[in-house]
Amino acid sequence: MTTAKTWLLTLAFTSMFAGECARGADFALTAAEVARVNARGVVVRATLDSGQRKGTVRAAVLIQAAPTIVFRQMTSCEDAIRYVPHLRACRVRDQGPERSWLLVEHEVDFGWYAPRIGYVFRANLTTDRRIDFHQVSGDFKAYEGMWEFEPSADGASTLLRYRAYIDPPGFVPNWLARSAFKRDMPQMLTELRRRCEAQQRAAVPASTAGR
Repeated sequence: MTTAKTWLLTLAFTSMFAGECARGADFALTAAEVARVNARGVVVRATLDSGQRKGTVRAAVLIQAAPTIVFRQMTSCEDAIRYVPHLRACRVRDQGPERSWLLVEHEVDFGWYAPRIGYVFRANLTTDRRIDFHQVSGDFKAYEGMWEFEPSADGASTLLRYRAYIDPPGFVPNWLARSAFKRDMPQMLTELRRRCEAQQRAAVPASTAGR
């Protein structure tokens, strides 16, 4: 069975048992979202306040790369600068034993639309499976959430799911806050997927060359 068919069946099964899925990634994909993910689309679901500027954002994307590759990309500042929109600086300020957690500083620049945003967050890492994060200092009023890496049956693909509660700085205009959900999130996940899949393709010949 192909990886795409495996995911189609797996996700369809998952959507039937939303309660079980909720204990993991906090949300189950609908039938329409399953179809979108399998068609290489990006799912973004936002539950925002009346001003449409703060609230909970959920997202999902299917990446044709092993969780190890995706996790490595997402825990590297050098890589993050290349695929996160508007990210101008990323520095690891501290880390736990065996990188069990990271203290990371980000600087985000929207140009003349708003002052530069700076914040420090702690990311608790479960290697190749999960990243839980929350702001410890900085400009956001609130910023916390998680990334979950769900491997396919053969381990060759990753369903990446995201949930975060975000209350942006007061100086960020409402329209700019909304664009981060509607435009920047899909752009980031699409570019992350492209980079991970390119790395996966490069790794396959290398792994078979020595046979």
